[in-house]
Amino acid sequence: MPRRLFAVFLALSAAALTSCSDGGGKALEGGVGSGGLVGYEHTQVGKAYWVTMPQMQNTSGKPLTVLSGKIAHVPAGLRITGYRVVSDGSGPHPMGVTPVGVTDDHALVHQGGSIPVAAHTSSHLYYEARIKVMGAVRGDLTTCRFTYRQGSSTYHQDIGCDTRIRLGKALT
Repeated sequence: MPRRLFAVFLALSAAALTSCSDGGGKALEGGVGSGGLVGYEHTQVGKAYWVTMPQMQNTSGKPLTVLSGKIAHVPAGLRITGYRVVSDGSGPHPMGVTPVGVTDDHALVHQGGSIPVAAHTSSHLYYEARIKVMGAVRGDLTTCRFTYRQGSSTYHQDIGCDTRIRLGKALT
């Protein structure tokens, strides 16, 4: 009997671990900025830049709250130093890379880190990653990973994003 009980416990544990690690999210879809390549070839070593992440669309019939967004793959030569939630008011969702301190006023920084998204709508808020250039960049920033809550469940979902950062002559 103890051996059978142990086998049942082991099977249930494996099932629980599998369901937790999967994330299972399917309610989000990338809007503006997902699936395409955005580039900036004027970065300088030691400088910081804001990188916009894709606009999120809730394709499900239930509201959800995005709890966090991050860029999952960061190539050598770059370091992410933070994230923020921003809005451009009623304007279009911008995509690209902006030097920190040059045009930060384009974005209205949203208080709090979560983003509510109603059913069948696009969010007017989005995440930006603050990156610092540490040296020569080998590869692209790819895969935007979002964690969201829908009802009482929490999910993880990846949305395609691709930003190419390269060293080059600074824009003045």
